[in-house]
Amino acid sequence: MPIQAFADFVLGSLAALFPVIDPIGSVPIFLVLTAGVPQSLRRSYAKRIAINVIVLLISFSLVGGGILRFFGISLEVVRIAGGIVVFHAAWHTMNADSKMSDLENEDATAKATQHKDISFMPMTIPLLAGPGAIAVALGLAAEAARGTQAIETAQNLLAIAVAIALIGLIIYIALRASPLLLKWLGAGGIQALSRLLGLFVMAIGVQLILNGLGDWIQSLNLV
Repeated sequence: MPIQAFADFVLGSLAALFPVIDPIGSVPIFLVLTAGVPQSLRRSYAKRIAINVIVLLISFSLVGGGILRFFGISLEVVRIAGGIVVFHAAWHTMNADSKMSDLENEDATAKATQHKDISFMPMTIPLLAGPGAIAVALGLAAEAARGTQAIETAQNLLAIAVAIALIGLIIYIALRASPLLLKWLGAGGIQALSRLLGLFVMAIGVQLILNGLGDWIQSLNLV
C-alpha cells in the first residue's frame, strides 16, 4: 500500500471516529464525575481512560464482531445498557452531597480510596468508547477487510489502529488539561456546572436508551 493511501485511511478513520467519541466534549463531563478528586488522581484517570479507549476500540475492530455474534448480543442491547449506566452516574451526581470543599485537596494518598474509579465506567464505556464508537470501529474494520489481498487488509487494520491511538492521545491531552477549566471557573462555578451537566448527562443516558430501543424495534421489522 502506498504511503499516501495509508495516510488517507488513517485520516478517514480519524474523521469517522472523532465526532462520535468527541474527546473535547468529554472534558466538562470528566470534571463533573471527578468533583472532589485530588489532582494527581485525576491525572491518573486521564491516562487510564485514554489507554482503555485505545485497547477497547482496537480490540473491537479486530475481533468485536465475532464476539457479539457468538454471544448473540446486538449493538442495540449494548446501547440500552450503556444508557442505564450513564443515567445512574448522572443521578448520583445530581443527588450526591457537594464535594466542592475537597476540590483543592491534593492529598491523593489519603483521599484516593474514597473515590469510585470512573476510568472504565462510565468514562470509557459508554461515554467515550460507547456503542456508537464501537459501531464505527466495526464498520471501519469491515471496510478494511474489503482489500483484495491479505497484506492490504492488514495494512488497513494497522491504519485504523493508528487512528484510534491518535484519538486516545487527544483524549489524554484534553482530560489532562481539564484543571485549566477548573481554575478558570473556580469551585463555585464547577458546583453550578456539576448540577447543570448532571441533568445533561442524564439526558444523554435517556437518549441512549431510547435510541437502543428504537433500533431494536426497527430490527424486529414491527414498524
